[in-house]
Amino acid sequence: MTMLKERIIKQAGKKFYRHGVKRVSMDDLASSLGISKRTLYENFKDKEDILNSYLRSVKEARDKQFKAYADESSNMIEVVLKIIEYHASQELPSVRLYEDVYKYYPNIHQQIQDDVDMNKYYFRQFLTEGVEQGFIRKELNLDAVAFLMEQNNYNFMRASYVKDPLSEASNFTFKELFSTMLINFIRGISTNKGIEIIDNYLAEQTNK
Repeated sequence: MTMLKERIIKQAGKKFYRHGVKRVSMDDLASSLGISKRTLYENFKDKEDILNSYLRSVKEARDKQFKAYADESSNMIEVVLKIIEYHASQELPSVRLYEDVYKYYPNIHQQIQDDVDMNKYYFRQFLTEGVEQGFIRKELNLDAVAFLMEQNNYNFMRASYVKDPLSEASNFTFKELFSTMLINFIRGISTNKGIEIIDNYLAEQTNK
């Protein structure tokens, strides 16, 4: 990928995150980059092509980071805690981004749904590994746990987008709320061996 394409994707991603897709015109994007609209079309077919390239780059970066966590961690609980930290540190996109994708870009929406299903599959495999290592309770229905993990994540994200007591009247940051919810969820499905790792992690965070 050329440096110009990377610049376009990065700038488009910032605008899509803040304003959604429909509110960002190709003219706006070209102007913000200091290039002509013709140059934009020489590198990408249309706005959907840019959006698709951006989302793919985000996914590739995330997958690469998660693989690094797995390689450098000694157990699956540590990996999960690092992944929670990663998600909590990311900027929340505007709800318009998801609304626009759902309404106007069905192919991309389907790709996102496929990624969600794949994430649930991998998390199910991850939980199985945790059971085998003695960190996750073996009596659990792991399919149900994987579903609830994804659903809780989705519901929390949605609540954070809209003006409700969770996001408006709270004195807590998104990171604090998100981390607290997911860490306690993982703690609830862990064995004493897993809980010990989580509690040590929480103690280290408190002392920072």
